[in-house]
Amino acid sequence: MKRIVGIFILLLSGVVFGQTLKIGYVDVKEVYYKYDKAVKMEEAFNKEVERVSELEKSIKKMQSEYEQKKDIMKPDERIKKEAELKLKMQEYSTTLGEFKKKMDEKQKEMEKIVEEIKKEVQAYGEKSKYTLILSYTSILYSGADVVDITDEIVKLMNNKKDGDKK
Repeated sequence: MKRIVGIFILLLSGVVFGQTLKIGYVDVKEVYYKYDKAVKMEEAFNKEVERVSELEKSIKKMQSEYEQKKDIMKPDERIKKEAELKLKMQEYSTTLGEFKKKMDEKQKEMEKIVEEIKKEVQAYGEKSKYTLILSYTSILYSGADVVDITDEIVKLMNNKKDGDKK
């Protein structure tokens, strides 16, 4: 509530003192999903999800086959299949532990990327002399004078070299 009152006071002071207000908004989620760095991270993570899923499917298939045939298997064959299944379950457990670590790493990296986006928006706002830049999710209504700068931020983010710090 204090934030809304603060924004209202800022806008009102601009009107009272005759200043031109320049207001924009950014869809941070859209910037994130179009930012090359985030796209690459998401693709790598999705490969990990697929790998875990495939391993899980293979275990289920092995278990199903074992359950169907265990009564007609010779004792040594049954022991061998049980050992294979146990080994596969251990592999899955290890892979799942690694996957959970990668999920935590991804979460931290996502937070860093969102911070990068916020810094880029702030730098863009200062450079382009915006009075206010809002998050798209906060907007209930915007008039014709409010500018969507999402695409401009995406371009800036993707053209930025890794060494660039803003």
